[in-house]
Amino acid sequence: MPAQIALLGDLYALAAKQLKTSTDELLQRVPPFGHGSALVQPFLIFEEAVPPLSPSEQAAVFGAWIVRHKPFSKENREIGFKFMLLMLEQAEKPWLELPHDAFVVEELLDAVESGATSVAKFVDWACLRVRVAEALEDEATA
Repeated sequence: MPAQIALLGDLYALAAKQLKTSTDELLQRVPPFGHGSALVQPFLIFEEAVPPLSPSEQAAVFGAWIVRHKPFSKENREIGFKFMLLMLEQAEKPWLELPHDAFVVEELLDAVESGATSVAKFVDWACLRVRVAEALEDEATA
């Protein structure tokens, strides 16, 4: 549970910065726990997953969950994607950025948000990006 609380703290800090509001105000509008809180749902997904999700899968699931469920008043796509990248960074997983990413990522997040693309497909895409980045890092150090 302490890791989950720390992770939620990171999410609130990132969302507050993105939304240009205070963390306290955001906590009042989007409660992290208790009745009416949806932000604990991704943790339930993690706990129920068999086999357990990898750190890359957890990051992608959480990011997609934010995009799809829109817990914040606006900018959920940006918050979800940035939070996924933060979770990957904390797990020491590399992310492969490509020159055309702005277009590809925006289109994919639109599809996740609308339901045109499943969360599973988004997770597969994100995890493939991580695996390619890891292979490139391994090749560079070999």
